[in-house]
Formats: sequence, C-alpha cells, structure tokens
Amino acid sequence: MTHLRHSVPFVLALALAAAGGSGSAASAAGEPLVPFFDGEAGPLAQARLEGAPCKPYVKQLATPAGLGVLDDSPPDHFHHHGLMFALGVGKTDFWAEKGQDNIGTQQPVATSLRPGRDGAAQTLRWMSHEGRPLLVESRAIRVLADREPAVNWLVWRSRLAPADGVEAVELNGHHYYGLGMRFVPAFAGASRFAFLGGGQARSVRGDERLTPGRACAVTARIEGKPVTVVVFDHKDNPRPALWFTMGTPFAYVSATQGLMDKPHQLAKGQSWSLCYGVACIDGEADESRLAALEKRWQAVAAGP
Repeated sequence: MTHLRHSVPFVLALALAAAGGSGSAASAAGEPLVPFFDGEAGPLAQARLEGAPCKPYVKQLATPAGLGVLDDSPPDHFHHHGLMFALGVGKTDFWAEKGQDNIGTQQPVATSLRPGRDGAAQTLRWMSHEGRPLLVESRAIRVLADREPAVNWLVWRSRLAPADGVEAVELNGHHYYGLGMRFVPAFAGASRFAFLGGGQARSVRGDERLTPGRACAVTARIEGKPVTVVVFDHKDNPRPALWFTMGTPFAYVSATQGLMDKPHQLAKGQSWSLCYGVACIDGEADESRLAALEKRWQAVAAGP
C-alpha cells in the first residue's frame, strides 16, 4: 500500500510504541518493522533494522500528508528495498540478493533506537560471499518534521572502515550503487527530475542518467496528488554526488560516488563517511522552494 497512514503493520507498530512496547511489529510477512517519530508529528518512516536477509533498510517514508513514497521488494527487482545503502566491496556484491555466487550480507551487530524514537543507530558487519568480514559500518538514521512549511526529513549517515584483520578493501560497483530509493509504482513513467547545481548529464542506458549536482528532486503524483522527494548531498562527503536517475519502467534515484569509474581503496585505519538528507513534501517544488530546502538542509545536517 502506498498510503502510510493506512498501512496495517505501521499502525500496529505505532500502537505498540504508544503503549510503551518495543516499538516493533510483525507485518503479515513476519518482518519486524520499527516506526520513527518526531514528537507529536506522528510516524514519518518505518525501517526494517533486524531480520532482513541481506541488508537493513528504510521500508517507507511519508510526506506530511501521510503519503508513502517508497516501494519494497517489487516483483521486477525483489532486491530493491525502499531506501537502502549498498556497494561492491572487492569481488563481493552487496546490492544483489540472488542469482549469483558473490552476494554479501550486512549483518547487524548492535542496534539502538534514538531517544524519542526519532531514528536509530546500528553497527553492521559487511560479510563477504565467502563468510569473511570486510567492512564495519556505523550507521545513523534520524527523522525530523518541520511544521511551517511542512517537510518530513530523514538524515542518513554511514561510516565505513575495514574490518579487524583486513589490511585494505576496494569500494566499487555498478553505476547505480550507493544510497538508493525505489519509488512506488505511481512514479513510473510520470516522474520529473530536477537538480540543484546540476552539471552535464551522462546517458548510461535507456533513460538512465548520471548527473552531478548538490541535490536531486523527483516529483510525481500519488492518488492524484503531487509529491516531491529531494535528496541532498553533504559538503563533507568524500566525493560530490553523482545522481543516478531513471523514470521507466520504474522510478529510482541513487546518490552515488562514481565508484564504477573510479573505485576507492580503503586501507586499514581509514574510513569512508557519507551523509545525505531526504526531504519529503506535498506538492511541487520550484527553484525557489528547492533553494529554501537546501538552506534548511544545512541546518538539519548540523544537528545531532
């Protein structure tokens, strides 16, 4: 279902949290779902932090009106999970989940909810297809609701470092590997993409593009209502964002680091830290609205 407020698992999780329970609930498929809130703003997102077969991820994000924008494990690409982060590491692929013999897993070592349940922190061990630890990731997710104007924010931070005993690893992957978002079917064939500070787009295949810029916005309609999702880069990321976009046969956006053209060697004692912001709004966003959101993002990113 695309309307978050009508999601039975999500409402059940909300009821458990309000009752002082664990804040988790099992969906009809048996998957544990954790809701994220910002005070009295209600549920802004839900995540699958434990029990995922290959990688934890954010299952759903909502606009202020409660419209869910993400799709999880659709039939055409079952390994597309809402908002997810994955790369290639050496010869191990952390994006795919079936159909090849080099698939890795992101295994949670420790998970904790933030105070007020406005996000979570995780330590993840990235395990190779041979069962060896390659990376340790420190991941932090936080949500925030602005009232005037109404914007739902999600901040994603990941810090990658070689696992104990690993001297060096290579970060690599296809042109779409990074922090990716699979959108609900209503976005397919009807999405409009816009960029802040966008440079020359590079065509990859079909309508797939790689575009440099400080932010990527996608606008479409859900239940006949316009919604916009904007993903922001952070000035301290190791490389400027290269935005992967496609609109058909499904809509997808990834914040990539261009590792397909220039893999990165990460040695013992080094780390690779990334920070991105996702803004969900109801309605469309013109250039002035995007500029205002970017200014607000700078303040949001400076928060805890």
